[in-house]
Amino acid sequence: MNRVEIIELVQQHHPHMGEVEILKLINRALDDFTMETGILREYVDIQNTVAGQRYYTVDKCISIINVWIDDVLIPRMASINAAMFIDDDEHVNADNTLATPSKTSNERYWYPIQDDGEIKIGLIERSTESVKRDDKVSNYQSISETGLQIRVYMMRRAVHLATGSGSGTTFTPEINSVFHQALVSKAIGEGYKDPRNQKFDAVQFFVGEYEDYIKQAKKVAKRNAITTGVVVPHTF
Repeated sequence: MNRVEIIELVQQHHPHMGEVEILKLINRALDDFTMETGILREYVDIQNTVAGQRYYTVDKCISIINVWIDDVLIPRMASINAAMFIDDDEHVNADNTLATPSKTSNERYWYPIQDDGEIKIGLIERSTESVKRDDKVSNYQSISETGLQIRVYMMRRAVHLATGSGSGTTFTPEINSVFHQALVSKAIGEGYKDPRNQKFDAVQFFVGEYEDYIKQAKKVAKRNAITTGVVVPHTF
C-alpha cells in the first residue's frame, strides 16, 4: 500500500482532510507502531571510530541491541556507575575534554545515552594507563584508534512518508505490507476525534483495530528476535 492508496482510504472517512494533514497522522502512527512493536530491526554501519571520541549518534534509533567494533561483537557495560567513568563530554559543548588516549586496549565496551532527543552510544576500552581527575581514577578511556568500523544492530523508527514522493521509503511505509492497514486504521480513528467529523464510537472501533495489529506485530517481532537456547535436563 503506497502513499496515494493510504490517503484515498483515509479520505473515504474524512473527505475534508487534505494530503498534508493525513500524512501527519500516518507518520505519527508510523512512529507509534515501530516504537510499540520494535518490528523494524536493522544492521547499520554508523561511522568509523575517531581516537578520543567517546560518543556516536545512531540515527532513527529506538533501542540498540548489539554493537560491533572492527567486526568484533563487544559487550554492553552493565553499570556505568560501577565502572567509575570519567566522562568525555564532547556530546555537548565540551568544556573539559579528556586527552586523546594513545595506548590501545582491545577490551572494549559500549553503553547508551540519550542526548538532545537522540540516542548515542558511548564507546570505551580498558585503559592501559589509568585516567585521573579530581582525585578519582578510572580504568576506562575513550577508543584510542581511528578508523575502526562501528556497526550496530538496532530497533529503529521508519522513514516518514512525504508529500509528492513517487518512490522509495517516502512513498511506501517501510513496515511489512501486511501491517500497512494498521496505519490507516490509526489515522481514521484519530480523524474521528476531530470536531469536524467527530464520532467517538468510530474512534473506539478503529483504535481497537489498530491495537489488534500492534499485538500481531509484537508476536512477529518476537519470533524474529534472536534468542539463546538452553539445554533442558530430562530424566530417562
